[in-house]
Amino acid sequence: MVTKKRKILVPRPKSRFLLVVCPNCGRKQVVFSHATFPVRCHSCGTLLVRPTGGKAEILGKIEKVLG
Repeated sequence: MVTKKRKILVPRPKSRFLLVVCPNCGRKQVVFSHATFPVRCHSCGTLLVRPTGGKAEILGKIEKVLG
């Protein structure tokens, strides 16, 4: 039996919004997975996301992927 590969009609983006928990204070913050600018925690100022030119390096704990 020959199986056919399904064609993707509408491509989906590989980037996502993430709910990240700060390792110092525990506050939750929504960040972009491919951020081009460093993201800091709103309450304590800890660096949560470091841009790398493509997919950003997430320094906090990812709690949830938000689509």
